[in-house]
Amino acid sequence: MHWFYYLGEINDGVITPDDEEQRHIRALRIREGDDIACTDGKGNVHFCQAQLGKKSTSFRIIHSEKRQEEGAKLTLAIAPTKNIDRLEWLIEKAVEVGVHEILLFKGEHSERPLIKLERLQRVAIAAMKQSQRAILPHITALEEFQAIIAHPCTNKYLAHCAEDAEKKLLQSILASEQDALIAIGPEGDFSVNEIQVAKNNGIHSVSLGDARLRTETAGLAALFTFSLKNQKV
Repeated sequence: MHWFYYLGEINDGVITPDDEEQRHIRALRIREGDDIACTDGKGNVHFCQAQLGKKSTSFRIIHSEKRQEEGAKLTLAIAPTKNIDRLEWLIEKAVEVGVHEILLFKGEHSERPLIKLERLQRVAIAAMKQSQRAILPHITALEEFQAIIAHPCTNKYLAHCAEDAEKKLLQSILASEQDALIAIGPEGDFSVNEIQVAKNNGIHSVSLGDARLRTETAGLAALFTFSLKNQKV
């Protein structure tokens, strides 16, 4: 069953997708009466049948359900990569795995001062539909490093490669069944000052293993570590 994303009102039990989703509908060659699902990214899922019109396709709701995020929630704080394709790849995978929030920030060693948030949101929407999730993670606009310090999450971890800093493996220190924020630095890593500021504010310095990972690979490793730590058998 194909999944679609919708914004706006539901009129008389009918959803009319926007222009971008209409293009997706045509590409998939949706037919009259096809069963599809629609979500608003806020947990509302509507199972529908397609209605083909002359100019657009609409979806008549057959039944609906509300889905909630369950278990511990992860905020992934990450400095955008110089190559934006790598950041888009990470966002796609993060949504598929089930990240709660993506906090984009500028570190002292960051090489990308600007991002196109709308493009990243489209990547997240596509990943949400592909993985048939009903919750669209929030992606922040580009923030300063201080946003990590100020974030309300109690359990925070800073993953970095500094050899002279005291660190523990993330998997050994990560608290299970508790919300967490894991911060991944830019290609040039966190600065000595940022690591110290984080430590002064009670943020744990952690390692993701012996290998020196790319930013997007480190982000994915953190995601899977959190997911496995909170996996329910």
